[in-house]
Amino acid sequence: MRPILAAFIVLLAPFETVATAQEAPSDEFKRRAALWLESAESSKRQAAYLSYMQLGAEAMPMFQAALHKAARAHNQRIDHLAGDSANPYAAHHDLARQLDDERERITPLIHTDWKKDPDKIRMLREEMDDLGRLHERTMKIAGANTTSFDAQVDGSVSALFEIARQLERFEADRDSAGKDDDELRAFVLEDNIEGQLLIKQRERFRGSRREIDAHAAATKANTEAGRWASAPMRDFAALLNLQRSWLGLEPYLLEEKLCAAALGHSNDMASLGFFSHTSPIPEKASPGQRATLAGFQGGWSGENIFMGSASHTAAFDGWFGSDGHRFIMFASGPNRIGVGPSGKHWTMMTGKQ
Repeated sequence: MRPILAAFIVLLAPFETVATAQEAPSDEFKRRAALWLESAESSKRQAAYLSYMQLGAEAMPMFQAALHKAARAHNQRIDHLAGDSANPYAAHHDLARQLDDERERITPLIHTDWKKDPDKIRMLREEMDDLGRLHERTMKIAGANTTSFDAQVDGSVSALFEIARQLERFEADRDSAGKDDDELRAFVLEDNIEGQLLIKQRERFRGSRREIDAHAAATKANTEAGRWASAPMRDFAALLNLQRSWLGLEPYLLEEKLCAAALGHSNDMASLGFFSHTSPIPEKASPGQRATLAGFQGGWSGENIFMGSASHTAAFDGWFGSDGHRFIMFASGPNRIGVGPSGKHWTMMTGKQ
């Protein structure tokens, strides 16, 4: 009994100074305990639960009513948080929906054979540039620190969870009775209309965070690749991965063996004076043979070749304007890339591991 009595005394002490002559301290205490059930502070709620138990059976109807009132207050707090201008998920969600719609609209354009029509390619570049700006704005908001906001939401969810468990004392047929703790925590948020919206907003926000993390991880891996990875290889991969991220595509990781196969083919084209996917060297005749000969363990999937500039942006732009080459750069299946720059010759190979 000693811990329960201590909680009662802590609550009661401040109330003795505000009770009127016509009102017993216990009445003021009951009102104040009911308010503490509505508090965002867990310690106050816990003290209130224990103190109601100390008051005995005659206080139970008041306790039950106070629990219902507190549940309404915490649900209203969730409503307020969802509609607050400081809700980072809402601001992101509006932009993310636009981004999703634009990705869905532009992706088929990327994979359309425009027969290298200059006007169509120019249109496609403008569409991608606009998409890139929308992507940048969306991901900037997705990078916001949500710790404080999440704490407020989670605090209200915890309060509703606790209250639901307390109400099971009086209402055995409550929906909460058949749920474990994790299920109940999810349910109390889903049971709130604004809470349902928050769940959708937060999940889409986390989707953007996953995209940011995947892109950052690929950038780090490509930047820290071994000495075999030259600066032009890294620069090309960074440019391609940036634009793939605009479309929501998985980033490519530079792969040593695939880069070796690509570089070997560029070197062969430069030294032997040919420009073709078919090499005059028998054991390197096809891209698949070159990938296997270099020791690539995954599945080879595509190859682009370019000649005319040592610039990685020139190679990218050349392939972007050529429909089949663009399809390979923006394919959704591969996750590895080999880049082989040799003077003004470039070879790019894709594969899956």
